[in-house]
Amino acid sequence: MVINIDIIPKLLPLLRPFMEDENQRRGYLMRALGMDAPVLRRLVWNTPVDAFITGMIKELVIFGEITPGQPALFALLNVIRQDMGRDIQVRIDELIVEVQTQQNVLPIQTPPHLLFDLLLIMDFKQQVRLVKEVMTSHQIAAFLVHGEPYCGQQLLVTRLFRLKPQWKTISPIKIDVSHNGVGRSIRHLWRQMATWFGLPKEAESKEIIDRVCDRVSTQDVIFIFYTVDYMPPNVLMAWLEEFWEPLVKRIEPEFCATPEGTHLLMFLVDNSGSICQSTIQLAQEWKQPEYPRIPLHLPPVSPFRSDILEDWLDMVTGFRDIQIPAGLTSQLLLEKSEDGIPEFVYEEICCHCGYDWEGELAKWLI
Repeated sequence: MVINIDIIPKLLPLLRPFMEDENQRRGYLMRALGMDAPVLRRLVWNTPVDAFITGMIKELVIFGEITPGQPALFALLNVIRQDMGRDIQVRIDELIVEVQTQQNVLPIQTPPHLLFDLLLIMDFKQQVRLVKEVMTSHQIAAFLVHGEPYCGQQLLVTRLFRLKPQWKTISPIKIDVSHNGVGRSIRHLWRQMATWFGLPKEAESKEIIDRVCDRVSTQDVIFIFYTVDYMPPNVLMAWLEEFWEPLVKRIEPEFCATPEGTHLLMFLVDNSGSICQSTIQLAQEWKQPEYPRIPLHLPPVSPFRSDILEDWLDMVTGFRDIQIPAGLTSQLLLEKSEDGIPEFVYEEICCHCGYDWEGELAKWLI
């Protein structure tokens, strides 16, 4: 089913009296669609009436038919129609006919969460493959995620965070070292860590490491330090020596005694590509004896090539719930993204699909 965007302003005044509160909304939708219709779980019930109606219409259009020949939107309109006067019933009938016969229509929007999931799997194959390989051999692992600006470092970390289904139930320990000068002082970093573990800000480093050890004995622990390129190299080196190396030394013997247990991971995220140019010691491969005491230098993220964009477009057009505008091509994406810079590619795809990358999709980044 498709719907002309002009239909929404016509439906708003008709539906408002029947969608004023959550009980009304649930009542009419359950009568129309049934108690367990999956689309009901995708609605945000406690929003202002116009925002709710607009979102509801889009979700019902995406949901499609509840029975052959009976779109979910029409089912709702027919239920509400029963409680209206004759003049309004005629207006609803006219709108249904207008939707059924319209010629110039807009495609159904791809659901935003699905579009985000599809953007996650655009390239980064080298990095994902390497992290998977390391995790099969090491319960403790540290990685440098890096590359030129706007090349999708945060999206890659989000993708890596989905490698184990169990991670859906845990929260990574995230610290943006560019925030309020945190990355220029090891003391501030320890304070941030203490806060994450519910300790007083002046807690001793040993007490914090004890908390990490307690947690990793029962669940995976993942540290993500964002924008480490803001840190002076000497501060980052000192932090790794004070925090990561003692932590690895403390936990490694315990992990050796209980193989196939939990993981302790650390991701250092460099948004400018400067860390590799510094004097910070990095592992070039995970079989080095120094690893995982020092972070592994992952392949740098980089602009997407034309063939990567073409492969992605070919893949998504095969999905039933995906509507990619016909005019969106790999060549257009390259032209609009300064030759394939990932974050500009995401922005362009979202724009063509009717969304704003930063306002509607990037909220799901780790």
